[in-house]
Amino acid sequence: MNFRVTMIVYDVFVDGKVQETLQPRGQRLQDISGFIKSEAARLIAKYGRNVYLNRRIVYK
Repeated sequence: MNFRVTMIVYDVFVDGKVQETLQPRGQRLQDISGFIKSEAARLIAKYGRNVYLNRRIVYK
């Protein structure tokens, strides 16, 4: 059998450029939601208000 592992990751864009990629530990929606809320405050403090998160799925 051929199984694919999928992971949701978030690219952090500042001024149109990728600065870092965030990878939540858990892949459940509740885990991801809490993770993004906590990271949002850190990212705004680090990069300012011009922060955009882009979600993508990585297949391995």
